[in-house]
Amino acid sequence: MSPEQLAAQLRHPNGEDGNKVADNMDVRNRPVILAAYQALAPANGDRILEVGPGSAGHLPRLLAQANNLHYTGLDASRDMVLRARERYLGETRAAFIHGELTQAPLAPASMDRIVAINVVYFWQPLLPALQVLNLLLRPGGTLVLGFRDHNSMASLAVFKHGFSTYHGPELQQALEQAHFTNTPLHTFAEDSVDVLGETMHKQSVILTARKPQEATP
Repeated sequence: MSPEQLAAQLRHPNGEDGNKVADNMDVRNRPVILAAYQALAPANGDRILEVGPGSAGHLPRLLAQANNLHYTGLDASRDMVLRARERYLGETRAAFIHGELTQAPLAPASMDRIVAINVVYFWQPLLPALQVLNLLLRPGGTLVLGFRDHNSMASLAVFKHGFSTYHGPELQQALEQAHFTNTPLHTFAEDSVDVLGETMHKQSVILTARKPQEATP
């Protein structure tokens, strides 16, 4: 698979290649996924939205963090939605829906917490996507973004095809523009082999934000 083909599969996994990419991402992204879930810190009964979960390989870890959670996975890949539904058939706490974030078939203020891991690269333009996330959160709700920073990604061929990369502080500023507050940023180092077989020295970022209790005028 060429870097351009792999980039397309990372954006919208489909077919047998998409399944292989999704399985690889479940393994290779495990540290940042689990760190983002931990930062989300759900409370009992919370309604959680995950944007771009793919086939949601680590969902059981999230559902084990609190009681009576209500999880919705929104993914732009129809194949991933179908695969996740099959994977978690009978799991009454989880639902998976197909759609783009900016046209999400979800009610305003319907979520207590939202998490999005390694998908911020595809939100172009960025601000409208962040504004939708703000709209979907209840007042006082929490957003967690997990991603690898610009220096970890920019030199790799696959990330030159339709990815926007970030250092972190510019995302904090964009979140403030979208009327989020309290945006702490945590980083940690990872060393792993990427999907092209190259060793990556990565810096992962966990960015947490809150929607104010009172709506911003």
